[in-house]
Amino acid sequence: MIKFTNILRATALFGLLVSLPLGAAQWTDTIEIRGFASAVYQRTDEKVFFNGDCERTFTNMVPNPCIANPLGSTNGATPENGGINKDGSLRRTRVGLNVNAVVSELATVYTQFTAIEEEDRFNMHLDWGFISVSMDDNNRFRAGKIKMPVGLVNEFQSVGYAFPWIEAPQLFYSTDFGSANVAREAYHGFSYLWEGYSDEWTFSSDLFYGDVGLPGMDLSGMLGYSFKVDWDESVYAQATVYSGKMKYQPRMLEMLNQDHKVQTLGVGGEVSDFLFYAEYAHVSMGSIMPETDVWYASFGYHFGDFTALVTHQSMDKGKGMALVMQNQQTIDSATLRYDVTRNAALKLELSQIGSDVGVGMFAAGAAADIKPADSVSMFGLALDVIF
Repeated sequence: MIKFTNILRATALFGLLVSLPLGAAQWTDTIEIRGFASAVYQRTDEKVFFNGDCERTFTNMVPNPCIANPLGSTNGATPENGGINKDGSLRRTRVGLNVNAVVSELATVYTQFTAIEEEDRFNMHLDWGFISVSMDDNNRFRAGKIKMPVGLVNEFQSVGYAFPWIEAPQLFYSTDFGSANVAREAYHGFSYLWEGYSDEWTFSSDLFYGDVGLPGMDLSGMLGYSFKVDWDESVYAQATVYSGKMKYQPRMLEMLNQDHKVQTLGVGGEVSDFLFYAEYAHVSMGSIMPETDVWYASFGYHFGDFTALVTHQSMDKGKGMALVMQNQQTIDSATLRYDVTRNAALKLELSQIGSDVGVGMFAAGAAADIKPADSVSMFGLALDVIF
């Protein structure tokens, strides 16, 4: 059951602390509250979980079988309700709340709380919460748990209404250990953000530093830079690079103190009734660890209240490594979105997941695990709202 009381208590305390120095100012003038929710149902025609909870260890860089969760195991690899399979799942159903407060003319606090379906329960997260201080009209300094500027939709990937798919392309954006490990939604640290404008062009430059948690390890001392250009709020492009040290009990001992480096490049936009997204990332995880290339391309068209979209995703992980360490996976999807009202959208999505080498994001992959089929169909239905 979602603990809405936790959200309300946190919001109330936050509002009280911020309002104290504001004197007689009306809270409605200084605090902005917005919300979003997504009800998501997905199922496959395979019993092995996709994007599941596989607790795996490695011996000499070779994956061992998944460790069954104490809750029990249904397929020898992951616990019941531990991912998406033929029984269907409401995983990723979520409710979120944004609370932003103007502390002064120069300082603003931004937060996002999310209660999300994970495994068999709802867990509450502070997705991000940071202080932004404006030095002038173009320069800002930020500190706290900050939105990570990696990927075109990473900063709002919890808000399903904000993008056309049921989920942001999972091979690129997922934080599952079997994915490309490109980004998390936020990092703990500092950011220097510059924004500039020229006629119909908008430019932004973000220099950031901090730590970020990844599945099976933490990334320490991360230093990155992101540059984004936007033309007439219609077409935009973004390039990002960052690097940090892998620490704190990584899944493989060979990862310890190795460099985790990521470079991404993306372009997207909407012109007339056409929309498009395309992104590429290269990930390296130390001198002796597998490198990964991942990309996706998505093209769609608006006709009235409907949007039709096709997407291809591709991940090549472990290039040059032994075959047991390699994962080559593709996902082809067709999505239909219907804007029911100005703040609610219904989405239907059909996908085909192909595992050419290895098992990618399926919670299996070692010799003792149950293997998924080489080609798996997935059906998804979602209702997204903002309020």
